[in-house]
Amino acid sequence: MSDENLISAQEMIMTAFTNIERAQIEQNNALLKSWKFTVQSIKSNAKNGENLGMNLYSHSRVVDLKNEILLVECDHPGWIQTLRLYQKYILTGLRRGIPDTKISSLAFRLRGTNAELHIEISEEKIRSEMQSKIEKEDEVIRKFDEEKNESVISGEQQKPKNSAEKKEMPENLQRILDRLKADMLTNGE
Repeated sequence: MSDENLISAQEMIMTAFTNIERAQIEQNNALLKSWKFTVQSIKSNAKNGENLGMNLYSHSRVVDLKNEILLVECDHPGWIQTLRLYQKYILTGLRRGIPDTKISSLAFRLRGTNAELHIEISEEKIRSEMQSKIEKEDEVIRKFDEEKNESVISGEQQKPKNSAEKKEMPENLQRILDRLKADMLTNGE
């Protein structure tokens, strides 16, 4: 192995952290501190003196913040349910603790799952999908109009494809149906 292929640890670290902005790190630290303070401030009504906030904090952690949604990971579904009970309180505490960071709601995932916040959809993708749907619908409408115009020009009288021709009902079946109809209309009186 030659010396020209070796990279110093300092170079690796500098390369890895060049894209991280200091302001973003400070904002994330403020978010984590506010999360800890807010969740630990939750008090329990239990008579045994259990500190619910400390338990909630120790069993949960902030994972991500995207599109004003804070993703929180918990190690048991019971902790997720308890955090949901205090969601309004937590959101208020976070907004007060870090007013310059907008958080509109909380999302939860169970530790060990790979759920992530992927809400970012490009406008171009949405626009192209909508355009293709509109083109397909326009094609269907155009074909329908062409078929209708051809039938009017040729003088055809078109019946709906699913309509059945009116057929005579057997006489005994007609009497039974008439009796049922009369019974239902008079409510058996």
